Amino acid sequence: MSEKKRAGAFDLRNVIAALLGLYGLILLGCYFFLDPGINPDTGQAKNASDNLWASLALLAVAAAFVLWARLKPITIPGEK
Repeated sequence: MSEKKRAGAFDLRNVIAALLGLYGLILLGCYFFLDPGINPDTGQAKNASDNLWASLALLAVAAAFVLWARLKPITIPGEK
């Protein structure tokens, strides 16, 4: 009987989750540490909450990809 091995780090879902998580963390940092500036047309301050909502959405999707990879791992047939 052949053993089945998990794809692990080479599973594409883990790579996608890592990239989405990285982009989400970068946007979260932009929300907290960068000044959004002033709109030159109206002279009013810009709203930085878009960075927050986009980062939270990216982090949630990244967590869903990790959960999906953990619950339904891709198995590779082992050598005979």
